[in-house]
Amino acid sequence: MKILLIVALVLCAAGLAVSIYRIWHEGIDEFIDALQSPLLIAICLFAIAFIISVLIKSQYEVTDKHYISRFGFVKSRYLIKDVTKIELDSDTKKLTVFVGEEYMVLSICPDQNDAFVQAMREANKKIEFTFTLATSSNQEEK
Repeated sequence: MKILLIVALVLCAAGLAVSIYRIWHEGIDEFIDALQSPLLIAICLFAIAFIISVLIKSQYEVTDKHYISRFGFVKSRYLIKDVTKIELDSDTKKLTVFVGEEYMVLSICPDQNDAFVQAMREANKKIEFTFTLATSSNQEEK
């Protein structure tokens, strides 16, 4: 994931550089140029800011009533009391949090999975914790 973010960051920087170069050397002669180049610059700057914020601050946090996911400056808050089950996929080491019929797959560092599940279960004792085991025929069992 970090590699994809870094590639996107490089592409945004290249788009920004090309747009600035075009404005500097060719100017803005037509109406479409007046819209295209500044818009591309604004999109590249926003994407660069977002990617850097995701690389710097992406985490999951558990409080007594909520679990919070942060991806840069995008923050989501969910009620722990609505969580029914947490499932650990033993192959991918990812957690799936179920809220009724809806679910969210979390990419937490594998050595922090236990701490996250424990914090969630301390806040809501009714949360069921399961895990999947891969068999030799690539079927999953619980």
